[in-house]
Amino acid sequence: MSVERLSGVRETPLYRRVLGDGFDRLPLLVRMLHDLDGTAVWTGRADVERGNHPLCRTIAKLSRLPPTGTQQPLAVTFTPIKGAEHWRRDFDGRVFSSVQTQGDGVIHERVGLSGITLVPHANEAGLFFSVSRLTVLGLAMPRRLVPIVETREYEADGRYRFEVDAKLQRFGRLVRYAGWLEPAIASTSATRP
Repeated sequence: MSVERLSGVRETPLYRRVLGDGFDRLPLLVRMLHDLDGTAVWTGRADVERGNHPLCRTIAKLSRLPPTGTQQPLAVTFTPIKGAEHWRRDFDGRVFSSVQTQGDGVIHERVGLSGITLVPHANEAGLFFSVSRLTVLGLAMPRRLVPIVETREYEADGRYRFEVDAKLQRFGRLVRYAGWLEPAIASTSATRP
């Protein structure tokens, strides 16, 4: 699937470009979510837990990370724009947005004033990410300040599922959120099984 541009040139979706042949090994619903050929909205529920350390709470608030809560309604809007993807996550009225772009085998994600380099790992079990770099205001942070992030996208019980757990070394959890999504609105030109 691809995105139709005003020029008439079709563009390969971001995750297909970054993952290459690994994309086709992903579970069906994970492929569907990332195989954008236009704006798509997926909805579901999420449990969110923020950390307790004052520094973690401050960073979470400044980054507009979702607040603590169980079974929060979640709507994620995925919009491909000029080779990038804009992700707008609405956790029960609290919006957390980012923009993802392609690097050399990695995905760069801009969240507010920070940038995160995500290293993807794709297989039949799902999509996993590790963080290799963090910048704030364009400045690379020392390794000890780079969050330890465990991210997993997979399929279970007929649903797309996700788990994100971010921790700061020496300070503990920044945020953890996990839940499920299903397609709510898909691009009319999308080909779906």
